Amino acid sequence: MQRYSLYVTLNLIDKEINIKERREKNNWGVVLMTLRTYIIRRVIVIIPTLIFISMVIFSLIHLAPGDPLYAMVGRHPIHPDTLEMIRREFGLDQPVYVQYVIWLSKVVRGDLGFSYVGNRPVTAMITEKIPATLELMLVAESIALVIAVTLGVIAAVKHHSLTDAVCSVGALIGYSAPNFWISLIAMMVFAGWLKVLPIGGMGSHRTFNTPLDALVDHLRHLVLPASILVIGWTAYLFRMVRSSMLDVLRQDYITTARAKGLKERVVIYKHALRNALLPVITYEGYSIGFLLSGAAVVETIFSWPGLGRFMVEIAGNRNYPVLMGLSMIIAVMVLTANLGADLAYAIVDPRIRYD
Repeated sequence: MQRYSLYVTLNLIDKEINIKERREKNNWGVVLMTLRTYIIRRVIVIIPTLIFISMVIFSLIHLAPGDPLYAMVGRHPIHPDTLEMIRREFGLDQPVYVQYVIWLSKVVRGDLGFSYVGNRPVTAMITEKIPATLELMLVAESIALVIAVTLGVIAAVKHHSLTDAVCSVGALIGYSAPNFWISLIAMMVFAGWLKVLPIGGMGSHRTFNTPLDALVDHLRHLVLPASILVIGWTAYLFRMVRSSMLDVLRQDYITTARAKGLKERVVIYKHALRNALLPVITYEGYSIGFLLSGAAVVETIFSWPGLGRFMVEIAGNRNYPVLMGLSMIIAVMVLTANLGADLAYAIVDPRIRYD
């Protein structure tokens, strides 16, 4: 009888475990289905958003004073008939709305047109610059995120201490100082006086004995421009992490966790930090715009051949196709980063569900 009862009990336990496993699998299936539905909805919303952005970009560029044809030919004398022929060739004789429809139809097919200067494909010109900017941004973003989160947590935990005061003052200086001013100071100190780092470019124009020597030379050229971006973005993220951590540490569930006897390290890094990172994730989605705006200054000063310097160069000659193509690519990058930030919420905070 006892054996029979034990057998029945074991069967019941086994059935409960199987039911629980099936429920967990079903829950994961529901989460994945809901997440997929959310992604589809967001992608559908992105399409009209991009169309609206394209209309704004196209209108603003064409409303700017001046004629791109004169920027193309420069100061060289040209016959009016030749000028009109060039205008018809590039479709500039059409009404603005017709030019927009033609341009948008090509963009949908992946054709960003041809540059007015050099008659090169816009896609090829932009593709050449993307790797340099991505490298600069990813390095600066990764370093800034690690430093900002670490110092932000320490400053929040040691609130009103000397460490908190020093970090806060340093962040205020780094956030307030203009990128071009810090860049010029860094060039004078490290490249001019100390002569330990090169001034600009991605590498030295010479032959290296080994690939390792070439890599080291490239990293030496990367130090100054990446450091300038790290200073500004670290200061911005530090203030965000510190403020968010201070708010979370005052919550009741943190007091309850401490009252249960949990270790302070567990309370800080397992319970408080995950919730404090939600605002950081939000602004990480906007980091592309911030870093690109800073990269435009930094890349120009340090002759870094990326998108920021490229945008500054083409802005002066009214090269419509390149300006519009580059603006659309940046818009796609920002919207994609925002979508990634939304999806990261569910990973950091399990309370968030996309249903």
